[in-house]
Amino acid sequence: MFEFFRSLVQIVAPIFVVSTMLNVGLTQKLSDITRHLTNYPFVLKMLLANFVFAPLVMILLLYLAPFDPALKAGLLIFSLCAGAPFLIKLTQTAKHEMALGAAVMMLLMVVTVVYTPIVLPMVLSGIGVDAWAVAKSLLLQLLVPIAVGMLAAQFLPDFAKRVQPWVGWIGNIALYTLVGSTLIGYFPNMVGILGTGAILVGLVFVAAAFGMGYMMGAGKDHLQDVGGLATAQRNTAAGVIIAVQNFTDPNVLVMLTLANMLGIVMLLLIAKVLSRDNKVDLETV
Repeated sequence: MFEFFRSLVQIVAPIFVVSTMLNVGLTQKLSDITRHLTNYPFVLKMLLANFVFAPLVMILLLYLAPFDPALKAGLLIFSLCAGAPFLIKLTQTAKHEMALGAAVMMLLMVVTVVYTPIVLPMVLSGIGVDAWAVAKSLLLQLLVPIAVGMLAAQFLPDFAKRVQPWVGWIGNIALYTLVGSTLIGYFPNMVGILGTGAILVGLVFVAAAFGMGYMMGAGKDHLQDVGGLATAQRNTAAGVIIAVQNFTDPNVLVMLTLANMLGIVMLLLIAKVLSRDNKVDLETV
């Protein structure tokens, strides 16, 4: 039984990634996204928080509490990959303009495609990663579907409106199937991880990342909230691509999945609390 669900993970993972990215492209206009990227100080702070400070926090945590190499790899991948599509849901839950969340997500996702294949081999000593293979996979499975979706929304709006609900539905089903298959197929591995303290490290990282991103908002409520959520919610889609294609030890994927799932629960609660002070904020950056 375990083997069946492990095989299912390999099939569902790319479906989840591509459908999720395509749905982002179908639902977001390029003009709305670029409008929010003209706030250069905020853009720079987001880059620093996500690609310098957040990974450094994880490296420090792993230095203080060393783990098995596979768990370490899963946590490091989790910390390096930014620009999660789920940020749009978190932004909506916090009652902020979804285009702001999409703009930050796109910025971080594009940088992740270039950044992660270069940095990952540096922080994972003794583990070789084919940088070009990782970058190509991220490019094809993350950015290309978004571009296709945006082109369809721009030039074939009626068609895009008809297929978008189905694409979103497929992405949600694939996500639930991926999480369920991972938990069932790798349940023995998960039981072994629970007693190591690695999950606690993942949650501490999420909390610290939210705090760092929140401070980058420079006192502006919508930038603080979205900045915190964007920095704390790591890019599971990118992490899944890297874990599935470059590591044979299943604990890498299991660790990544557990950290992400618990992080999502934490951030949904935080976003709900943040929404109490907001009235569907439509303020531009």
